[in-house]
Amino acid sequence: MADLDIAYKKTKRHEGGYANVAGDRGGVTYAGITYKNHPDWEGWPVVFSKKRKHNERIPELDEMVKEFYREEYWNPVQGNAIIDQEFADNLFDMAVNAGIKTAVIIAQRSVGALEDGVLGPNTLNLINATA
Repeated sequence: MADLDIAYKKTKRHEGGYANVAGDRGGVTYAGITYKNHPDWEGWPVVFSKKRKHNERIPELDEMVKEFYREEYWNPVQGNAIIDQEFADNLFDMAVNAGIKTAVIIAQRSVGALEDGVLGPNTLNLINATA
């Protein structure tokens, strides 16, 4: 079965550190997590504890960030149930960047499943049949 550590390591390279760019609809962002969309994330008190530099990384948040990605993206796309690591990596990264439903629809299209945006047992079986 696919491993979050492998998928996350690839995705993490593109998510950066602290950002608060004028005009960015997400507003304050840390490691790809937007305050606007996830104001209850437990890492915000650390992020806001002092003035941050653009793209600054905060090592003590590494595990919290990884757990966020596990709960918000890896588990919803059932990464642990996917046999092919590369497929899981791509599905996870697409979910992070385009949303879960869009990522699942693209995955369904690629394996010939009904394109409903729900990763159910039929879709999962078809994904794993490609491994």
